[in-house]
Amino acid sequence: LTLPKLTGLILGLASLRVLGFAVRSRRSLAIGLAVFGIVALGVWAVGLLGMRLAPLQGLTARLPQTLVALPGTPGEGVNPNQLAGALVLALPVMLGCAAGCAREGRRAAVLLLAAFMLVMLATVIFTRSRAGWIGLSVALIGWAFLAAWLHGSRRLRIALGVAAGLSAVAVIAAAPMVGPSLVARVAETGQGRPGMDAVMQQLSLDARVEIWSRAVYALQDFPFTGVGLGTFRRVVNLLYPLFLVPPDSDIAHAHNLLLQVGVDLGLGGLVGYVALVLAAATTAWRAARSSDRFAGSAALGLLAGMIGLHVYGLADTLALGSKPGLLFWLALGLMVALPQVDAGL
Repeated sequence: LTLPKLTGLILGLASLRVLGFAVRSRRSLAIGLAVFGIVALGVWAVGLLGMRLAPLQGLTARLPQTLVALPGTPGEGVNPNQLAGALVLALPVMLGCAAGCAREGRRAAVLLLAAFMLVMLATVIFTRSRAGWIGLSVALIGWAFLAAWLHGSRRLRIALGVAAGLSAVAVIAAAPMVGPSLVARVAETGQGRPGMDAVMQQLSLDARVEIWSRAVYALQDFPFTGVGLGTFRRVVNLLYPLFLVPPDSDIAHAHNLLLQVGVDLGLGGLVGYVALVLAAATTAWRAARSSDRFAGSAALGLLAGMIGLHVYGLADTLALGSKPGLLFWLALGLMVALPQVDAGL
Protein backbone atom coordinates (compact mmCIF):
# COMPACT_ATOMS: atom_id res chain seq x y z
CA LEU A 1 0.00 0.00 0.00
CA THR A 2 2.79 2.43 0.89
CA LEU A 3 5.38 1.75 -1.79
CA PRO A 4 3.41 3.22 -4.76
CA LYS A 5 2.60 6.38 -2.79
CA LEU A 6 6.17 6.69 -1.55
CA THR A 7 7.46 6.35 -5.11
CA GLY A 8 5.07 9.08 -6.24
CA LEU A 9 6.11 11.32 -3.36
CA ILE A 10 9.81 10.91 -4.17
CA LEU A 11 9.08 11.69 -7.84
CA GLY A 12 7.18 14.81 -6.79
CA LEU A 13 9.95 16.07 -4.51
CA ALA A 14 12.51 15.40 -7.25
CA SER A 15 10.39 17.37 -9.73
CA LEU A 16 10.25 20.29 -7.29
CA ARG A 17 14.03 20.28 -6.90
CA VAL A 18 14.69 19.99 -10.62
CA LEU A 19 12.49 22.97 -11.43
CA GLY A 20 13.95 24.92 -8.53
CA PHE A 21 17.43 24.52 -10.01
CA ALA A 22 16.59 24.59 -13.73
CA VAL A 23 14.26 27.61 -13.92
CA ARG A 24 16.59 30.60 -13.84
CA SER A 25 15.47 32.79 -16.74
CA ARG A 26 12.37 33.87 -18.61
CA ARG A 27 12.98 31.21 -21.27
CA SER A 28 13.42 28.39 -18.76
CA LEU A 29 10.27 29.55 -16.95
CA ALA A 30 8.34 29.23 -20.21
CA ILE A 31 9.76 25.72 -20.67
CA GLY A 32 8.82 24.80 -17.10
CA LEU A 33 5.27 26.06 -17.61
CA ALA A 34 5.09 24.09 -20.87
CA VAL A 35 6.11 20.93 -19.00
CA PHE A 36 3.41 21.65 -16.43
CA GLY A 37 0.87 22.10 -19.22
CA ILE A 38 1.88 18.87 -20.95
CA VAL A 39 1.54 16.91 -17.69
CA ALA A 40 -1.84 18.57 -17.05
CA LEU A 41 -3.06 17.58 -20.51
CA GLY A 42 -1.86 14.03 -19.92
CA VAL A 43 -3.73 13.85 -16.62
CA TRP A 44 -6.82 15.29 -18.31
CA ALA A 45 -6.71 12.83 -21.24
CA VAL A 46 -6.13 9.72 -19.13
CA GLY A 47 -8.69 10.86 -16.56
CA LEU A 48 -11.34 11.63 -19.18
CA LEU A 49 -10.94 8.23 -20.81
CA GLY A 50 -10.77 6.50 -17.44
CA MET A 51 -14.05 8.05 -16.23
CA ARG A 52 -15.85 5.90 -18.83
CA LEU A 53 -18.45 8.44 -19.85
CA ALA A 54 -21.18 7.07 -22.10
CA PRO A 55 -20.37 9.33 -25.10
CA LEU A 56 -16.76 8.05 -25.06
CA GLN A 57 -17.42 4.35 -24.56
CA GLY A 58 -17.13 3.61 -28.27
CA LEU A 59 -13.67 5.18 -28.31
CA THR A 60 -12.40 3.62 -25.09
CA ALA A 61 -13.52 0.14 -26.21
CA ARG A 62 -11.16 0.37 -29.20
CA LEU A 63 -8.15 1.65 -27.25
CA PRO A 64 -5.63 -0.57 -25.42
CA GLN A 65 -6.54 -0.92 -21.75
CA THR A 66 -3.06 0.30 -20.79
CA LEU A 67 -4.07 3.74 -22.09
CA VAL A 68 -7.41 4.02 -20.33
CA ALA A 69 -6.52 2.24 -17.06
CA LEU A 70 -3.34 3.21 -15.23
CA PRO A 71 -1.69 0.67 -12.92
CA GLY A 72 -3.41 0.73 -9.54
CA THR A 73 -6.61 2.28 -10.91
CA PRO A 74 -9.79 0.77 -9.37
CA GLY A 75 -11.84 -1.50 -11.57
CA GLU A 76 -14.64 1.06 -11.86
CA GLY A 77 -12.28 3.58 -13.46
CA VAL A 78 -10.66 6.88 -12.59
CA ASN A 79 -12.17 8.69 -9.63
CA PRO A 80 -13.81 11.85 -11.06
CA ASN A 81 -13.16 13.75 -7.84
CA GLN A 82 -9.41 13.18 -8.18
CA LEU A 83 -9.46 14.39 -11.78
CA ALA A 84 -11.42 17.48 -10.75
CA GLY A 85 -8.85 18.29 -8.06
CA ALA A 86 -5.99 18.10 -10.56
CA LEU A 87 -7.80 20.36 -13.03
CA VAL A 88 -8.65 22.84 -10.27
CA LEU A 89 -4.90 23.34 -9.88
CA ALA A 90 -4.12 23.38 -13.62
CA LEU A 91 -6.80 25.71 -14.96
CA PRO A 92 -5.79 28.90 -13.09
CA VAL A 93 -2.16 28.36 -14.12
CA MET A 94 -3.24 28.21 -17.77
CA LEU A 95 -5.39 31.29 -17.21
CA GLY A 96 -2.41 33.17 -15.78
CA CYS A 97 -0.23 32.16 -18.73
CA ALA A 98 -2.97 33.23 -21.16
CA ALA A 99 -3.24 36.60 -19.43
CA GLY A 100 0.54 37.06 -19.63
CA CYS A 101 0.55 36.18 -23.33
CA ALA A 102 -2.36 38.56 -23.95
CA ARG A 103 -0.49 41.41 -22.27
CA GLU A 104 2.42 40.74 -24.62
CA GLY A 105 0.24 40.49 -27.72
CA ARG A 106 0.76 36.78 -28.47
CA ARG A 107 -2.69 35.97 -29.82
CA ALA A 108 -1.96 32.46 -31.10
CA ALA A 109 -0.79 31.31 -27.66
CA VAL A 110 -3.86 32.91 -26.05
CA LEU A 111 -6.24 31.10 -28.43
CA LEU A 112 -4.49 27.76 -27.87
CA LEU A 113 -4.60 28.12 -24.09
CA ALA A 114 -8.24 29.25 -24.23
CA ALA A 115 -9.19 26.11 -26.16
CA PHE A 116 -7.46 23.88 -23.61
CA MET A 117 -9.12 25.72 -20.74
CA LEU A 118 -12.61 25.38 -22.20
CA VAL A 119 -12.18 21.63 -22.68
CA MET A 120 -10.84 21.20 -19.13
CA LEU A 121 -13.62 23.37 -17.71
CA ALA A 122 -16.22 21.15 -19.37
CA THR A 123 -14.47 18.11 -17.91
CA VAL A 124 -14.63 19.57 -14.38
CA ILE A 125 -18.37 20.10 -14.85
CA PHE A 126 -18.91 16.51 -16.00
CA THR A 127 -16.97 15.08 -13.07
CA ARG A 128 -19.94 16.12 -10.89
CA SER A 129 -17.48 16.92 -8.10
CA ARG A 130 -19.00 19.57 -5.88
CA ALA A 131 -15.66 20.11 -4.15
CA GLY A 132 -14.10 20.59 -7.59
CA TRP A 133 -16.76 23.09 -8.62
CA ILE A 134 -16.31 25.13 -5.46
CA GLY A 135 -12.51 24.96 -5.57
CA LEU A 136 -12.34 26.06 -9.20
CA SER A 137 -14.84 28.87 -8.65
CA VAL A 138 -12.88 30.20 -5.67
CA ALA A 139 -9.62 29.89 -7.64
CA LEU A 140 -10.96 31.90 -10.59
CA ILE A 141 -12.56 34.49 -8.34
CA GLY A 142 -9.33 34.71 -6.35
CA TRP A 143 -7.29 35.15 -9.53
CA ALA A 144 -9.49 38.04 -10.66
CA PHE A 145 -9.33 39.66 -7.24
CA LEU A 146 -5.54 39.32 -6.92
CA ALA A 147 -5.01 40.69 -10.43
CA ALA A 148 -7.22 43.68 -9.69
CA TRP A 149 -5.52 44.20 -6.34
CA LEU A 150 -2.14 44.44 -8.03
CA HIS A 151 -3.11 46.53 -11.02
CA GLY A 152 -6.27 48.41 -10.03
CA SER A 153 -7.11 51.56 -8.08
CA ARG A 154 -8.11 51.62 -4.42
CA ARG A 155 -11.82 51.88 -5.21
CA LEU A 156 -11.58 49.01 -7.65
CA ARG A 157 -9.84 46.92 -5.00
CA ILE A 158 -12.62 47.53 -2.49
CA ALA A 159 -15.38 46.86 -5.03
CA LEU A 160 -13.77 43.68 -6.29
CA GLY A 161 -13.04 42.52 -2.76
CA VAL A 162 -16.72 42.81 -1.85
CA ALA A 163 -17.78 41.19 -5.14
CA ALA A 164 -15.29 38.35 -4.72
CA GLY A 165 -16.46 37.66 -1.18
CA LEU A 166 -20.14 37.64 -2.16
CA SER A 167 -19.42 35.48 -5.20
CA ALA A 168 -17.46 32.95 -3.16
CA VAL A 169 -20.26 32.71 -0.58
CA ALA A 170 -22.84 32.28 -3.34
CA VAL A 171 -20.84 29.54 -5.05
CA ILE A 172 -20.21 27.65 -1.82
CA ALA A 173 -23.90 27.85 -0.92
CA ALA A 174 -25.25 27.01 -4.37
CA ALA A 175 -23.02 24.12 -5.45
CA PRO A 176 -24.21 21.56 -2.87
CA MET A 177 -27.87 22.54 -3.42
CA VAL A 178 -27.70 22.43 -7.20
CA GLY A 179 -25.70 19.23 -7.01
CA PRO A 180 -24.41 17.09 -9.84
CA SER A 181 -27.87 16.22 -11.17
CA LEU A 182 -27.65 18.80 -13.95
CA VAL A 183 -25.04 16.75 -15.78
CA ALA A 184 -25.90 13.27 -14.49
CA ARG A 185 -27.55 12.12 -17.71
CA VAL A 186 -24.58 13.10 -19.86
CA ALA A 187 -22.00 11.62 -17.50
CA GLU A 188 -23.91 8.40 -16.94
CA THR A 189 -22.20 5.30 -18.30
CA GLY A 190 -23.67 2.50 -20.38
CA GLN A 191 -26.88 0.67 -19.44
CA GLY A 192 -27.72 3.50 -17.05
CA ARG A 193 -25.33 2.14 -14.42
CA PRO A 194 -23.01 4.67 -12.72
CA GLY A 195 -19.35 4.13 -13.50
CA MET A 196 -18.30 5.02 -9.98
CA ASP A 197 -19.70 3.67 -6.76
CA ALA A 198 -22.50 6.04 -5.72
CA VAL A 199 -21.27 6.23 -2.13
CA MET A 200 -17.76 7.16 -3.20
CA GLN A 201 -18.88 9.66 -5.83
CA GLN A 202 -21.37 11.61 -3.72
CA LEU A 203 -20.61 11.15 -0.06
CA SER A 204 -23.00 13.14 2.06
CA LEU A 205 -21.78 15.78 4.45
CA ASP A 206 -22.62 13.53 7.41
CA ALA A 207 -20.52 10.71 5.96
CA ARG A 208 -17.63 13.08 5.34
CA VAL A 209 -17.82 14.36 8.91
CA GLU A 210 -17.66 10.77 10.14
CA ILE A 211 -14.59 10.08 7.96
CA TRP A 212 -12.95 13.27 9.26
CA SER A 213 -13.55 12.12 12.83
CA ARG A 214 -11.83 8.81 12.07
CA ALA A 215 -8.87 10.69 10.61
CA VAL A 216 -8.65 12.73 13.81
CA TYR A 217 -8.68 9.51 15.86
CA ALA A 218 -5.85 8.11 13.73
CA LEU A 219 -3.86 11.32 14.14
CA GLN A 220 -4.35 11.16 17.92
CA ASP A 221 -3.20 7.53 18.05
CA PHE A 222 -0.22 7.99 15.68
CA PRO A 223 0.83 11.64 16.15
CA PHE A 224 4.53 11.25 15.37
CA THR A 225 4.58 8.81 12.47
CA GLY A 226 1.06 8.82 11.08
CA VAL A 227 -0.42 5.54 9.90
CA GLY A 228 1.70 5.50 6.74
CA LEU A 229 1.27 6.63 3.16
CA GLY A 230 -1.66 4.99 1.42
CA THR A 231 -2.78 2.89 4.39
CA PHE A 232 -5.84 4.86 5.51
CA ARG A 233 -8.13 2.68 3.37
CA ARG A 234 -7.03 -0.35 5.41
CA VAL A 235 -6.60 1.25 8.83
CA VAL A 236 -9.99 2.97 8.91
CA ASN A 237 -11.86 -0.33 8.62
CA LEU A 238 -9.59 -2.21 11.03
CA LEU A 239 -9.35 0.32 13.85
CA TYR A 240 -12.05 2.96 13.29
CA PRO A 241 -15.10 1.35 11.63
CA LEU A 242 -17.57 3.64 9.85
CA PHE A 243 -21.33 3.52 10.37
CA LEU A 244 -22.64 5.76 7.59
CA VAL A 245 -20.53 4.22 4.82
CA PRO A 246 -20.94 0.57 3.72
CA PRO A 247 -18.03 -1.60 4.88
CA ASP A 248 -17.28 -2.78 1.34
CA SER A 249 -16.63 0.81 0.15
CA ASP A 250 -13.02 1.68 -0.47
CA ILE A 251 -12.38 4.86 1.56
CA ALA A 252 -8.99 5.65 0.10
CA HIS A 253 -8.37 8.89 1.98
CA ALA A 254 -9.72 11.21 4.65
CA HIS A 255 -11.55 13.54 2.24
CA ASN A 256 -9.64 16.48 3.68
CA LEU A 257 -6.22 17.43 2.37
CA LEU A 258 -4.61 18.60 5.62
CA LEU A 259 -6.06 15.74 7.64
CA GLN A 260 -4.79 13.29 5.05
CA VAL A 261 -1.26 14.70 5.20
CA GLY A 262 -1.34 14.38 8.99
CA VAL A 263 -2.68 10.82 8.82
CA ASP A 264 -0.01 9.87 6.26
CA LEU A 265 3.01 11.56 7.82
CA GLY A 266 2.13 12.59 11.37
CA LEU A 267 2.07 16.07 12.89
CA GLY A 268 5.67 16.78 11.87
CA GLY A 269 4.86 16.03 8.26
CA LEU A 270 1.75 18.20 8.45
CA VAL A 271 3.73 21.15 9.83
CA GLY A 272 6.33 20.70 7.09
CA TYR A 273 3.65 20.55 4.41
CA VAL A 274 1.90 23.71 5.61
CA ALA A 275 5.22 25.55 5.92
CA LEU A 276 6.22 24.55 2.39
CA VAL A 277 2.92 25.66 0.87
CA LEU A 278 2.89 28.98 2.76
CA ALA A 279 6.51 29.71 1.81
CA ALA A 280 5.79 28.97 -1.85
CA ALA A 281 2.63 31.11 -1.78
CA THR A 282 4.50 34.04 -0.23
CA THR A 283 7.22 33.70 -2.86
CA ALA A 284 4.66 33.66 -5.67
CA TRP A 285 2.89 36.74 -4.31
CA ARG A 286 6.13 38.69 -4.10
CA ALA A 287 7.04 37.62 -7.63
CA ALA A 288 3.62 38.70 -8.90
CA ARG A 289 4.23 42.18 -7.48
CA SER A 290 7.73 42.64 -8.84
CA SER A 291 8.15 40.46 -11.94
CA ASP A 292 7.61 41.33 -15.59
CA ARG A 293 4.24 40.92 -17.27
CA PHE A 294 4.44 37.25 -18.20
CA ALA A 295 6.20 36.02 -15.05
CA GLY A 296 3.87 38.08 -12.85
CA SER A 297 0.77 36.69 -14.55
CA ALA A 298 2.12 33.14 -14.27
CA ALA A 299 2.81 33.72 -10.56
CA LEU A 300 -0.78 34.84 -10.00
CA GLY A 301 -2.06 31.77 -11.84
CA LEU A 302 0.09 29.45 -9.75
CA LEU A 303 -1.04 31.16 -6.54
CA ALA A 304 -4.73 31.01 -7.52
CA GLY A 305 -4.38 27.34 -8.45
CA MET A 306 -2.85 26.56 -5.06
CA ILE A 307 -5.70 28.41 -3.32
CA GLY A 308 -8.29 26.52 -5.36
CA LEU A 309 -6.63 23.17 -4.63
CA HIS A 310 -6.74 23.74 -0.88
CA VAL A 311 -10.36 24.95 -0.98
CA TYR A 312 -11.15 21.75 -2.87
CA GLY A 313 -9.10 19.97 -0.20
CA LEU A 314 -11.54 20.98 2.52
CA ALA A 315 -13.88 18.20 1.37
CA ASP A 316 -11.70 15.99 -0.82
CA THR A 317 -8.06 15.05 -1.29
CA LEU A 318 -5.37 14.96 -3.93
CA ALA A 319 -3.27 12.64 -1.80
CA LEU A 320 0.50 12.82 -1.50
CA GLY A 321 2.07 10.37 -3.90
CA SER A 322 -1.01 10.04 -6.11
CA LYS A 323 -0.48 10.17 -9.86
CA PRO A 324 -2.30 13.50 -10.45
CA GLY A 325 -0.42 14.88 -7.42
CA LEU A 326 2.64 15.37 -9.64
CA LEU A 327 1.00 18.61 -10.79
CA PHE A 328 1.11 19.90 -7.22
CA TRP A 329 4.87 19.40 -6.96
CA LEU A 330 5.51 20.91 -10.40
CA ALA A 331 3.50 23.98 -9.38
CA LEU A 332 5.47 24.27 -6.13
CA GLY A 333 8.75 23.99 -8.07
CA LEU A 334 7.72 26.81 -10.40
CA MET A 335 6.63 28.98 -7.47
CA VAL A 336 9.88 28.63 -5.55
CA ALA A 337 11.91 29.31 -8.72
CA LEU A 338 10.20 32.63 -9.50
CA PRO A 339 12.68 34.85 -7.56
CA GLN A 340 15.50 33.55 -9.72
CA VAL A 341 13.61 34.57 -12.84
CA ASP A 342 12.88 37.98 -11.34
CA ALA A 343 16.57 38.47 -10.52
CA GLY A 344 17.48 37.69 -14.12
CA LEU A 345 19.87 34.88 -13.22
